[in-house]
Amino acid sequence: MPHALRAETAVIQVSSLECDHAPLVVHRETLLGDLNGNGERGSHYILVADDDDRIIGVVRRSEITRRLNTDNPFERRRWQAVPIETMSKLSFSNDGLRGPAIREDTLDCATLREGDRLFGLAVEGHLFLSWGRLESLFDAALSDPLTGLMNRLAYERRLAEEWNRAMRTKSSVGIVIVDLDNFKDINDTYGHAVGDEVLVQVARKLELSMRSYDVVARFGGDEFVALCLGCAPGDVQIPVSRLRHGLEDIEVNVDGECVDVSASIGAAVRHGKFQDSVSVDLFAAADDCLYRAKKSSHRAWSIEFVTENEPFPAPVAQDHGDAFPLETTENVKS
Repeated sequence: MPHALRAETAVIQVSSLECDHAPLVVHRETLLGDLNGNGERGSHYILVADDDDRIIGVVRRSEITRRLNTDNPFERRRWQAVPIETMSKLSFSNDGLRGPAIREDTLDCATLREGDRLFGLAVEGHLFLSWGRLESLFDAALSDPLTGLMNRLAYERRLAEEWNRAMRTKSSVGIVIVDLDNFKDINDTYGHAVGDEVLVQVARKLELSMRSYDVVARFGGDEFVALCLGCAPGDVQIPVSRLRHGLEDIEVNVDGECVDVSASIGAAVRHGKFQDSVSVDLFAAADDCLYRAKKSSHRAWSIEFVTENEPFPAPVAQDHGDAFPLETTENVKS
């Protein structure tokens, strides 16, 4: 039986001395590879700060270690060059917020405990809660319960963050939208349990098709979305091709009958001129490709935008079909 949450009176000893268990605070652009030499010093979490030293995010150390030690050597090298800001599942701003003024070495407080575990502190009308205890709650709030992917809320936050980061670092952002074909017919014919199984398998294929540092989310219903980070011109066709072939490998059998699973895919990439548009424009471009794909026998379409030093052309879209013809990349500005 879980312990009830209880409050007990206590006193905090305030000290300016360095604490062995204090969390490491790093700038948001700190690369994961630069954190390798820090070992496990400090707490289980690393705090992410902005240019004004305000805390804007929290990252679990073990998640960084797992990514830096992945089996794939290419993925390991790529993760070493990823800023810690992209790892923060929950971002927050402390604009206009003030904690209790510390006027003395000890402060009266109330500890909130579940059995022997500290849940938080209440100090002078302010409530401080343990990130370790709340992390699972935030994970649930930002995750799709069926597939375990990010949900739309988390995706839209990440898109805004990656757009701003690409503007600062002159990197690229790509969006891939996946919409299942005739999914309503699957639910109507085989039932919602089979439909759920299809959604779960599509989610897994999408994760495997993208790189480990890309962002994959369930946008809603039978629609999925992925952020491809740091795409070189033309690169978006690689995960799109992998995904299309991966969907062909999905096997969902109902009483010996194989359920047909296919999807239409739209993709768009921005390589520069971020200041001349907003992230919604990039999504709209990918969504327009998706619309064309649904009108073209379930083919995958992509749009590539120009780089920073070139003028804007009209967006170029190609029906890739089963292979990517040479003229596709030749006709696309990059």
